[in-house]
Amino acid sequence: MADFTPLLPAFVALVLILITRRAALSLFAAVLTGSFLLAGPWPIPAIRNLFEDHYFPVLKSDWNLSAIIFTFALGAFATLLEKGGGFTAILNRMLARKSGDPQKKLLFGIYGLGLLCFFDGLANSVLLGRVGRPLADALRISRQFLAYLIDSTAAPVACVAFISTWIATQLSLIKEGLQGAPFDVNPAALFFNSIPANPYCLLSLLLIPLVIFRSWHIGPMKNARPVDLDSDINNQPKAGDPKAALIPLFVLVTTLPGFIYLWQDGDNWSWRNAFSSAGVPYAMVASSFVALVSAFLCFPKDRRKETGQHMLNGAASLVPALIILMLAWTLGSIFKALEVAELLKSLLGDQLQPSFLPLSIFLLGTMMSFLTGTSWGTMGLLMPLSLPLGLELGSELPPDELMALISMTIGAVFGGAVFGDHCSPFSDTTIVSSLAAGCSPTSHIATQLPYALIAATGAALAYTLMAIGLAPWLATLLLASALAATVLLKKA
Repeated sequence: MADFTPLLPAFVALVLILITRRAALSLFAAVLTGSFLLAGPWPIPAIRNLFEDHYFPVLKSDWNLSAIIFTFALGAFATLLEKGGGFTAILNRMLARKSGDPQKKLLFGIYGLGLLCFFDGLANSVLLGRVGRPLADALRISRQFLAYLIDSTAAPVACVAFISTWIATQLSLIKEGLQGAPFDVNPAALFFNSIPANPYCLLSLLLIPLVIFRSWHIGPMKNARPVDLDSDINNQPKAGDPKAALIPLFVLVTTLPGFIYLWQDGDNWSWRNAFSSAGVPYAMVASSFVALVSAFLCFPKDRRKETGQHMLNGAASLVPALIILMLAWTLGSIFKALEVAELLKSLLGDQLQPSFLPLSIFLLGTMMSFLTGTSWGTMGLLMPLSLPLGLELGSELPPDELMALISMTIGAVFGGAVFGDHCSPFSDTTIVSSLAAGCSPTSHIATQLPYALIAATGAALAYTLMAIGLAPWLATLLLASALAATVLLKKA
């Protein structure tokens, strides 16, 4: 009979997340449970095992240290761009054009601004709500629809963007989850390969312009009404110079790949070699500091004394997420010591074919993230479990097929985590999006959930197509085409 004891930390984490809705507390309890399992019932050996064998070793990794510094720097960067007023000016210029339906022009403008604010999901939600709310009220657009627009853009675009406050976390989780893999682990390449295998985020981003274009209000969204016209449009954040947003963004998106290329090892320089180089974490930190300096220099001169507090607030806002990240690293190390992946493989046996692992992980991730409201907590628990399991289940596959399976599994973890991040009643992004748009979280969840379920259903079908042999990009493209046809060909 199998010994289920190594699964106890994962069980503890899942149960506590469901009960407390606190990802950090739940992961910490799981880490302590694992330490006691490894070192015995006495607290001193367990604590020594935790810090000496797991916590400090994972912190010593260049990838992990760079993830912490990069995330702090980009949090400060995002806040400077939001407070500088450049995005408000960009949206005002879009609306100044006389042609087109004013409502659709505003909604497409907010959507475009959301894609431009790819660097942070939470900052994206706050910014778009602050900028778009008074204008949406003036144009008689319901605040629930505005909340759906900004919430369904923020997390998905941050998840698939290579330059965001998410990327350092994503790369480090991939790196840690594939310790001992039978191939050279290139986190950046695996991340890029996982994008077409993340149909949930891609379909969510595709659905928004289709909904705007066709004015496709379904379910409770049909009953959402704009607020009375006594809203003061002067509540809109003060506009600044568009350059205050565009120049720092340009610096960030050019210096990061540039530094990665220039920091590569060896004599045969190439982009492939650059992204697999040991210099990637250093390049990420360097580019984040250069971008932060450019954001400071582009901030309005008459308000530059505010920048210190804005940067501190932006960096501090990411402390809870980074605590979850460090606990996830530690838990992954403990899972490896407990040989959890080997146990899961022996339990599953022939019941789960390797090709169906991404679909299973996506469905599990959607349930976890919706019930807990934490995308980072879901990634932190699922990635250390799913990647080693993928290596075990795919151990007899050819190397190319194994790497494809791992890329699809990574995409499934990210997509499943994002589902709850933007439609769970307990998600900080969901709550912030509704408050920024000026509606109740309850009404926002009720009106957004049908759209999220459409994207999730499409993603599940895409993973099913991948399981029967279709390439991820083809499966996602087929579902995207079906989604577009369904919305565009519907009766008006």
